[in-house]
Amino acid sequence: MKNLNIYKFIIVLLISSCLFTGCETEFENPNNPTEEVVLGTKEGLFALSIGIRQYYSTTALRQVIEAPGITTRELGVTNTFLNINELAKGGAELPSESGGITNPWVSLLRAKGMAESLIEGANDIELANGTRSGLIAYGNLFKAMCLGNMIQMFEQVPINNQIDGAAPFSDRTAVLAECISLLKEARDGMSAAPLSDDFKSSVLWADMDLEKTVNAFLSRYQLIAGNYTEAIAAADAVINSSSSISSMWIYDANNQNPIWNRTVNSNDLNPQSNFGLLGTYIPEAGDGRTNFYLGADAGNANADAGGQPLSEMLGFFASSTTPIPVYLPGEMMLNKAEAYARQNLLTDAVTQLNLVRQKSNDPVGVNANLAAWSGNSASQSDILEEIYKNRSIEMFLSGMRFEDSRRFHPNFVVPTETNTTNERNRNFYPYPFTERENNPNTPADPAI
Repeated sequence: MKNLNIYKFIIVLLISSCLFTGCETEFENPNNPTEEVVLGTKEGLFALSIGIRQYYSTTALRQVIEAPGITTRELGVTNTFLNINELAKGGAELPSESGGITNPWVSLLRAKGMAESLIEGANDIELANGTRSGLIAYGNLFKAMCLGNMIQMFEQVPINNQIDGAAPFSDRTAVLAECISLLKEARDGMSAAPLSDDFKSSVLWADMDLEKTVNAFLSRYQLIAGNYTEAIAAADAVINSSSSISSMWIYDANNQNPIWNRTVNSNDLNPQSNFGLLGTYIPEAGDGRTNFYLGADAGNANADAGGQPLSEMLGFFASSTTPIPVYLPGEMMLNKAEAYARQNLLTDAVTQLNLVRQKSNDPVGVNANLAAWSGNSASQSDILEEIYKNRSIEMFLSGMRFEDSRRFHPNFVVPTETNTTNERNRNFYPYPFTERENNPNTPADPAI
């Protein structure tokens, strides 16, 4: 596409200059397009879309997985770096200055700002209907993912970035409602104006089904918001789709799998054995997901970070180019199982749970190959506990266990002092010191 390489270069400059989070930058070279030109042309918006994908999948996604993964014992710390050890200790010892919480905040705000610029640009210039619907749906998806991941780590977050840095904060109810609204707009827009070939060939990649992905995240956020009928309907839209594409983040030599880079390729982190689960949550013998995700014994975590037994990393993080699912197909069945269980539709809940336990042909290879659940199918609490256990295994290192732990076990008492074996060591993170210094609207930190 004419000039697309120039636009891609400028997008990289815009990302590195923090333009999308409010910093001002002037480009003196008259041969380079300005921000207004980049965001005011179709080619520029296509390049921005590619830039968002690259930044999110290599930089933001690492933070989405790593910080909650340490907090909920999925990952064990094997290095002395302060940031990750502070996350491992958690409790009241986790300071607001820690890079362990600053990095996810900054990277997700930046990706969100890029998505907001894309949405604004797509609404401002003349485009074919199917190209406009695609760009807006794509921008809405990324903004919803950023907001959703932030509200899973922090009690309140800004829905919209502001150039002066003084964005107002919104609570979980408002943020989840915004995520749902963005995704509904994306879904309905694509239905009214099907994606153009121009958008699909220029922005999407072979392993990305935008419609299914929008519905998958809609199911996720409807479930978290307690909208159970809607969560089931969105999950069904994914499960019943005629498309065989499983949406994946794709990596290569220049854009490497970020979790591989933090585990296999470093001495920083390793997965905890048994997925970091203890007691009745330990996987059953023969659960195929154990060998899918976890390899041989890999020693122990640092003593002051818990000393837990560790395993080698496999699964979606085994090599520098291993693709990572944008969402897991099994999540859709587990979303339905939980939504049915919380409505006391227990037979339906067990049916969906068993679809996960007995799965042998998962599109991305996550197969438990277990027998049907033999627990008390008349007990809502027992069913929910089995769903939590399966979410913890099936959706290992998806970034969801922090949210799941709070939702399934809201009365769990988090210790104020360091505890390296509890299910989670915080309820929410404190707000980064850098945000508090620059944004007068920053709320008070949660107690724990």
